[in-house]
Amino acid sequence: MRLLLLNEINIARVSFRQIFRLVFVIFCLYLLGDAFYRWDGFSYYASFSEFLPAVALASILWSSIAFLSSIVVWFFFQLFQRMSRFFGWKISFEHLVLCSVLFILFSALSWEGKKIIWPYVRTSIQVKSAIFFFVALMSIFVTYLLRNRAGQWTVVMQERITPLVWLFGVLIIFSVPFVSYHKWFKKSDDKVVRGTTVADVNRPNIILVTFDALTAREMSAYGYHRETTPFIRRWSENATVFSKVEASSNFTTPSVASLMTGKRVWTHQTYHIEGTKPVRNDVESLPSVLKDYGYLNIALVVNPFASVKVLGMADSFDIAPPATEFSMAASLFGWKFGIIDAMLFRVFSEKIRLHNWILKNDFIFGKFINLISRNVNQTEVPPEKAFNKLLEIMDNNIQEPFFAWIHVFPPHDPYLPPEPFKGKFNPSSDMRSYKSQEKLVQESYKYLFQYRSFSKEMQPSVNMARDYYDEFIAYIDKKYEDFILELEKRRIKNTVVILSADHGDSFEHGYFTHGGPFLYEHVTHVPLIIKEPAQNTGQVVSGIVEQIDIPATILDLAVIPVPSWMEGRSLVPLMRGEELQSKPAFSMNFEENPSRGRQINRGSIAVWEGDYKLIHYLANNESLLFNLKQDYNEMNNIFYEETEISQHLLALIQSNLEKANERIRDARK
Repeated sequence: MRLLLLNEINIARVSFRQIFRLVFVIFCLYLLGDAFYRWDGFSYYASFSEFLPAVALASILWSSIAFLSSIVVWFFFQLFQRMSRFFGWKISFEHLVLCSVLFILFSALSWEGKKIIWPYVRTSIQVKSAIFFFVALMSIFVTYLLRNRAGQWTVVMQERITPLVWLFGVLIIFSVPFVSYHKWFKKSDDKVVRGTTVADVNRPNIILVTFDALTAREMSAYGYHRETTPFIRRWSENATVFSKVEASSNFTTPSVASLMTGKRVWTHQTYHIEGTKPVRNDVESLPSVLKDYGYLNIALVVNPFASVKVLGMADSFDIAPPATEFSMAASLFGWKFGIIDAMLFRVFSEKIRLHNWILKNDFIFGKFINLISRNVNQTEVPPEKAFNKLLEIMDNNIQEPFFAWIHVFPPHDPYLPPEPFKGKFNPSSDMRSYKSQEKLVQESYKYLFQYRSFSKEMQPSVNMARDYYDEFIAYIDKKYEDFILELEKRRIKNTVVILSADHGDSFEHGYFTHGGPFLYEHVTHVPLIIKEPAQNTGQVVSGIVEQIDIPATILDLAVIPVPSWMEGRSLVPLMRGEELQSKPAFSMNFEENPSRGRQINRGSIAVWEGDYKLIHYLANNESLLFNLKQDYNEMNNIFYEETEISQHLLALIQSNLEKANERIRDARK
């Protein structure tokens, strides 16, 4: 039987069926391996029952791509066979299959070997090209040595993969109704039914504008040497500027969870970028309280990882269009607002959590899409889309009072300001595209999640990225000015406007962008400027306050009692010239911990008290102490010099963490 099949393959042209079977199995085996890897992270913030629909959707999409890839491979093999006959080459289908399998095997071994032996060495395009040609030559050479056995091995392979073809095929078939059920038939979580009081038109409208990854440290309104925010500086002259506001975390999802709940990260337990809904998110949130007091709630959130659906607060907002409405989607690229990403988000985001699995930067298809897509060199998510949406809503006789939260994406990376801001602080044309900047970000991540500083050779590129970041800030300053001028044209009275950010970005300490274990000031120090109705004088509040104080302040400005479950406190007394008792401020990153029901034992926590700041790393029990008054840039660790302060602040972290873990333990009982 095997000899007959061998003769049949040698005589006949290569069939599409043979190609598809092989490609389909290779694709499915890759997805299977990636599923085990992906579950290891997914299990930290979601259940296995939520993982299965994601596997099913990824299987359907990936098998469709396998089919299209098979057509391309089949066409290539047909073309090569014709060339072989024309030139008289004695190269068969079996030789091509063996060479392709060897190329895949050698490439995988080279990649894994590089990660083991030289994990932190940057490889240039020249080195990668040399390795590619070496692997190709090795594959051809070994195929030549084994050419007489190629036909026999191809037959064995075709026989052995048959059970896998059937197995994966059945799984794909069952995946279709499974995904259909979750998309069209599975009911969403029950909506919260709450009784609301009659709207009090005397309460102020509140507009909260948060810029993603905007650090106060690079705003001229906060003393930065470059003129990055000239309008915000002028606008803040008749507002209250809080000079020392510390974010609850160093990346978006936990920070906005704190911003919308008034709770610290160890209390709301949202630790990961994909999101786990904050504890008691349905009733213990800023928008739910405002809604109870008659407010119309609007969320115009551009970053999907900050969406009200991720936070589990969609029912508390009356108007909340999807994030894709605010992107231009002019490129295929990755999960950052590309066409494919936007399509999957619209269709599946509400029902299947990991809907963009195959677009991830660490998935082979995501790498391929990034490679072939148009190289974007200007932001695809301009702030005016969100700003104009609120103006449009306001022009349609909006109910008052209203609370509008606008969360715009810039100056988050990639730092791609348009003209005339492009080149404002650096005339270079290098690294002016999404792909080049994303490559730098991904390179830095190899160090970040190993608690390491990035290599010194990266610093010039990071410095250049910082120049572009500053240009991006100047760009959003102008767009914010346009928005404020449009608001003033509408002469809407009794409106509070608040400017802030979820976190900052870093370009120092061997730490690029945000996230990960580090909690330096560039990622935690955020702006907070509050302009009350008809305010015509300004003031600066210099004491340390927290991001979790913003929700309580909003409620106080709306003359609404601050609920006891909010850990933040109103800053209105400070705005009225009164004093508040000083208290320590906290920021934290717990990405290394599961989001629910488990003790917090890894990650990092920062605490501020007076002029001092302590950063403590739980995993290795190491601490850094800085006197921010004397050491603004956090260059000198004085943990072992100021031992009394060090032990006091460390005890604050340990005692508060223990209380948080006690609450987690009690919730499990």
